[in-house]
Amino acid sequence: MKNLVWLQKYSKFWFWLTVLGANFLLFVPLFALTTSRSVLFPRLTYHTLLQRSNYDPWRGALEWLLVVAVGVNLRWLAPVHRRRWYRWFAFAVLVLFLVYQVYAAVDVALYHNMPNFYNDWTFLGGGLGFVLDSLPVPWWMWPLGVAGVALAAGGLYVLVSVPLVWTAPERLGRATRWGIVALAGVALAYVVLFPAQAARPEGEVASLSLKLVANIRRSRQTLAQVRAMQEVSPYQEYNYSRYPLAERPNVYLLFLESYGSVLVTDPGFQPAYRRLMDEVETTLTQAGWHMATGLSRSPVWGGGSWMAYTTVLTGVRIAQQPQYLALKYAFQRIPYPHLGRYLQSQGYRFTWVVPIDRQLPANIWAANRRFYGPDAWITFSDLHYHGPEYSWGPSPPDQYVLGFLRDWLQKQPPKPNFILYLTQNTHYPFAPVPPWVEDWRQLNDPSIDHPDQRPFKGSRRQAYLQAVTYDWHVLSDFIRQAGPHDVFILIGDHQPPAVSGPWDGYETIMHVISRDEAFVRRFTAYGLQMGMWPDTATPPLRHEGLYSLIVRQLVAQWGAHPDVLPAYHPEGIRLPGILPKVRSIYHKAQKFKPREKP
Repeated sequence: MKNLVWLQKYSKFWFWLTVLGANFLLFVPLFALTTSRSVLFPRLTYHTLLQRSNYDPWRGALEWLLVVAVGVNLRWLAPVHRRRWYRWFAFAVLVLFLVYQVYAAVDVALYHNMPNFYNDWTFLGGGLGFVLDSLPVPWWMWPLGVAGVALAAGGLYVLVSVPLVWTAPERLGRATRWGIVALAGVALAYVVLFPAQAARPEGEVASLSLKLVANIRRSRQTLAQVRAMQEVSPYQEYNYSRYPLAERPNVYLLFLESYGSVLVTDPGFQPAYRRLMDEVETTLTQAGWHMATGLSRSPVWGGGSWMAYTTVLTGVRIAQQPQYLALKYAFQRIPYPHLGRYLQSQGYRFTWVVPIDRQLPANIWAANRRFYGPDAWITFSDLHYHGPEYSWGPSPPDQYVLGFLRDWLQKQPPKPNFILYLTQNTHYPFAPVPPWVEDWRQLNDPSIDHPDQRPFKGSRRQAYLQAVTYDWHVLSDFIRQAGPHDVFILIGDHQPPAVSGPWDGYETIMHVISRDEAFVRRFTAYGLQMGMWPDTATPPLRHEGLYSLIVRQLVAQWGAHPDVLPAYHPEGIRLPGILPKVRSIYHKAQKFKPREKP
């Protein structure tokens, strides 16, 4: 009771402190996730008062301000029992607003996407399951987390109770009550005049209602795009059966996790990365290899690796999870004519390496097998690995996986190989990296250098550079020892999260490496330049165009009829949706079934 009297004595102070504090809290999530590129006190001008890309928390939340203004001014709410019931309504508004702001902050800060319920339900929902399944969370963290949520809810309840009940709103005075009305009125005027800005994180005033409406609109557009994917057949454009290969070099398609153009455009990364690439180029050149490098624009940013490599494989831009799922499940019984299946039709063994120590649910695993259709999967259980695990997943060191792969291939029946592998040790959070050993088998030791025993103490940017350096030492050693007719195509899946920003774009680095100089030089006509450093002034390629480009270059160099080349589709082919009528073209799919080449 004494505390309540004290609150009422300083009612104006506590009123404004809690109202503005709750308002401030609604914008903290996005600011906290963008502290590397946002400042707490930005320089304000007339234009930045309307909207700004600096995600500071000095903004207004329309619905919260309106709820408080009504609560302290509406006479019908004067009785204490009505104010208490109204408090629960205000509490629900504040919680809903905060939950949405946290969700939107993850989308905007980590993936540079605008919130989209239809996309995020599968993308973030599935990702959350992956996170919880992958993190070694001790049992006691779960009750602690529940207690933390309960404590946070209690804090929000207090923030609502103070201005609407505990400070006795009838004693606030006319200036305070009309002051909150004026503040809510300014916020409402902004929303009426600038509705588009109020629905975006850049706006000076945020409206939960407009954000929800805009989100639903984006969701309906995505749903319409997925449903419309029924008018274009991939068999029409990717019918490569007319382009047989006379020679069949081994082809390694290696996706480098978080290998973004920020390495060549950011002054903080560029000098160290330049030295690393000079070292790699010297090592490979002395071993007789040639290389060309350029940039390719990924459909995703900071995450969603599966959409990036599926885009390259299929020649279709896949930027949202519903599009990925629609494509995958439309081609369960009918083979999609992707790069792996084209090479299978030329007598290749298609091997996919997935070293993550995590077992997918049986139905998802079966769907992946049917859609991608490799001849062999090398998974964690096949590696017989018992040493420390690293990075996301977690996974064995890339040096161990590639060493195992080389030995495994040597034991297989003679046949050209197409290998697909996504590296693991440059995955966020980038540290710590595994040790480098002379013999990859030495890593299969439970007592060797456990990552928990040497936590990385540098910055996140230093950790990223260290991880990239480690992986290139592994990759250059693997390539240097490869066969004389092997071809390596290395592509970044997306920009690295946490150490790059929206100004860095979606471009990733791409390398083509082979002992056949003529094959490598063919890529210079499409913007790559010889060596291990890209020309940033040249327009980038696109991930969705790489499928047709790779096939075109293979046919030009090793085709039975190199003067007859398949078309290059720089932007892939457009599938506005995925083929509910796909069974009507089943007969066309038969030619893409894997077959042995005599």
